[in-house]
Amino acid sequence: MKAVIVGAGIGGLSTALYLSKKGFEVTVLEKLDRPGGRARGFSSESGEFSFDMGPSWYLMPEVFQRFYKEVGEEPPEVVEVSPLFSLHVGKLEKKERSAEFWKDEIPLKNSERYLEDVEFMYKLAMERFLFKEMKIVDFLDPAILKNLKRFPIFTSLDAFNRRYFQNDDFSLKAMGFSSVFLGGSPFNTPAVYAMVNYAIYKGGVYYPKGGFQGLVERLYSLCKKSGVEFKFNSQVDKIEFDSKVKAVWYNGKKEEGDVFVFNADYHYVDSLLPYDYTGRGEDFWRKKKIAPSALLAYLGVEGEVNSPHHSIFINGDWKAHFDSIFQGTEPDPNNMSYYVSYRGFTDRSIKGKDLVFLIPIAPGLSIPQYQRYVDLVVKDFKAKTNSEFQIRYQRIYRPIDFELDYNAYKGTAFGISHTLDQTGPFRLPMQNRKLPNLFYVGQYTQPGIGVPMVTISSMIVGEKVLNFVRK
Repeated sequence: MKAVIVGAGIGGLSTALYLSKKGFEVTVLEKLDRPGGRARGFSSESGEFSFDMGPSWYLMPEVFQRFYKEVGEEPPEVVEVSPLFSLHVGKLEKKERSAEFWKDEIPLKNSERYLEDVEFMYKLAMERFLFKEMKIVDFLDPAILKNLKRFPIFTSLDAFNRRYFQNDDFSLKAMGFSSVFLGGSPFNTPAVYAMVNYAIYKGGVYYPKGGFQGLVERLYSLCKKSGVEFKFNSQVDKIEFDSKVKAVWYNGKKEEGDVFVFNADYHYVDSLLPYDYTGRGEDFWRKKKIAPSALLAYLGVEGEVNSPHHSIFINGDWKAHFDSIFQGTEPDPNNMSYYVSYRGFTDRSIKGKDLVFLIPIAPGLSIPQYQRYVDLVVKDFKAKTNSEFQIRYQRIYRPIDFELDYNAYKGTAFGISHTLDQTGPFRLPMQNRKLPNLFYVGQYTQPGIGVPMVTISSMIVGEKVLNFVRK
């Protein structure tokens, strides 16, 4: 039985390993020249600096333990990140309030009561919902209906947080920024996703050995050891089918198989099939709530960096920044939030100092002067952390680069947002209804966005493939 996996991101690699361990012959076709997708790494031309390109928060280690146990391998080696992160709230180049957050030491009033309540959400989701493909009927689960106040589906994250922190601006931002991990804002993300705060503040933040590129290389190595075949520089541009998929085409070549799992941009896969086989045309996609894109700056620096591994900077009116994202307009520099990753704080084996700046921006946005925004946030970062360094290397990654590298719809960095109508059973299907041997894995599907969720997605789709071939 042969499985063809299209895409070697975390979802594709995890699915390939899962199915190969279940006895499948597996071939992976990847558009780029290396594995990892958004989680891959790269080095500067001189080799002096190296960067993780995408994910940087390793959360929910129990998910990875479960996955690696399922495939009969040891989980990745990780170290705890401490402090968890720093949060700076103020105006551009003017610090008003900042704090470092440590595991089990949260400098916010009412945080313990809050985390006790979100612990209930987290554990219920882990036990009952996250590891299966949810159906609409699951919303009628007695565990939900009896606990709607403690498992709030119909309330926004911001409204839920205000029950505990009222109008304490700093606390609301400390408990609201996690919505960005879910491709949304605290104003449009359902309150049930407050469970992510439990994962951060109680579960802890970790760093995999070698960074996320090390995580990718280990997955890739385990796949190779298990007999998975990889073909890089191989973009699939045609799907051949009758009553089921027979083959995919890349570089004028044909790859046949029994089952096909796409870890590719969902809109791109739809574009390879007639409307009758998806039911999703351009009107459908225009109406979807697309998660933000990002302006990323990879900086190799020399000098003094006074920052922990993870730092979040919220300037001015952050609702105005979120509004610009979801209304498709340029961010106002005075109301612009951003995130900085400094791996060298945790990983002393890195020889060069690498900083990654991430500014969430609207998907599909074309900004002529990207450098202006990068210069602004670097200046702001230096002022608020008392850092002093010179930039020796710079690479800017724009929404168009997400499109070029990943065929990402509108250059989205995350897929579709976790709004209520795009949560659980309302996310995109994991199996094509008309082509039953065509499956989907990754951030567009269940359970959603983020490396832990995509890893769970690979387990769910792997089980769906097994059930399909058993019929």
